[in-house]
Amino acid sequence: MKKFISIVFAFSLFASTPSSAVEFGQDATGDSNAVHIQGNTSGFLYSERIILTAAHVLNQLTIQPNGDTQGFVYAPGLADKTNAKKYQIIKAIIPKTFVKSDPARNVQPIDDFAIVIINEDMPLKNKVVIANEKQMRQFAQDKAKVEMVGYGLQSGAQRGAPQLSLRAPFKLKTLLYTPEMMKTFYAPPSTQPGFWTVVEWGAIHTQATGSICNGDSGSGLFVEENNVRYYVGTAGNGLGISNCRSDGSIKMDPKGGMSWFPAPHKFLDLIESAEKFVTEEKKREFAIAEEARLAAELKAKVEAEAKAKAEAEAKAKAEEEAKAKAEEEANAKLEAESRVKAEAEAKARAALSKKTTITCVKGKKIKKVAAINPKCPVGYKRSSR
Repeated sequence: MKKFISIVFAFSLFASTPSSAVEFGQDATGDSNAVHIQGNTSGFLYSERIILTAAHVLNQLTIQPNGDTQGFVYAPGLADKTNAKKYQIIKAIIPKTFVKSDPARNVQPIDDFAIVIINEDMPLKNKVVIANEKQMRQFAQDKAKVEMVGYGLQSGAQRGAPQLSLRAPFKLKTLLYTPEMMKTFYAPPSTQPGFWTVVEWGAIHTQATGSICNGDSGSGLFVEENNVRYYVGTAGNGLGISNCRSDGSIKMDPKGGMSWFPAPHKFLDLIESAEKFVTEEKKREFAIAEEARLAAELKAKVEAEAKAKAEAEAKAKAEEEAKAKAEEEANAKLEAESRVKAEAEAKARAALSKKTTITCVKGKKIKKVAAINPKCPVGYKRSSR
């Protein structure tokens, strides 16, 4: 992370101009809120689907008049994003009061704040609270440590080979300035920027504490207490910073560079509308999932019933066939038994009805007697011959 150059970096939503970034900082890989948005810009994960950023960087996305948006963002804290999942951006919300900068006409960027909404939940490890006016003033008064984590350039050497997919997030530390403190900071002999029509909140940057640089626009400035991050502003515009000079030199305002931004609590209505949109999206997704679930259950039920019916019909058919076969076999058996019995009876009858011939003798008389049960006449004897 390096320091800002002593020129104003104010950006337009529609014009592709450099955004502010981080220099002279510390590696913050794994940070729970810093996200890399499509292109060379940063954002702050506010809730599972809501990301806070600067309005002027959204020119890198495709935004329809109704806010429907095409673009993507990576999960927070990633260094190597080569094969990382891309969460799809579906909506962008920009304040109607946003004024894009026009350096040629000395037009100050005003309310440079935006919200982007993604199509599915992103892992959120901590609680984020939008600091109110009283809290912000107390942070400024107490000189509470303000931090910012962004995906901007970390040195001028990266301008030739930015390696966006491999760039890790870097962290800087700063102090919060109220609008009144900003006026004091630029009081004579210093000169307040002539194009300022509105004095916003600020954060000071030095070589010792780190400074924003190209690519850090959209990063969130926050105070962390008890694992709660109080969001106090959105990086995006700076004055008096080195801004990662390509020749490696450092050119900072001796008093320190300054970035300025609107108080985020001004946009609670937009955040609320984003939360309502997410709620409706989740309801819609639940309804679609429920419809799909019911359809799947109905399909499974119909298929199960059809299967049961087919199985029942197959079983009934098998039973009928088995019964018919059994009856056929029983009939065949009966027929066979009847046939055997008939044959036996016929054989028996045949045996009973067969005539036997015997020889009967009486003296010299011989008589043949043929009968079923032949007997010799009276006076004759049965001959053994």
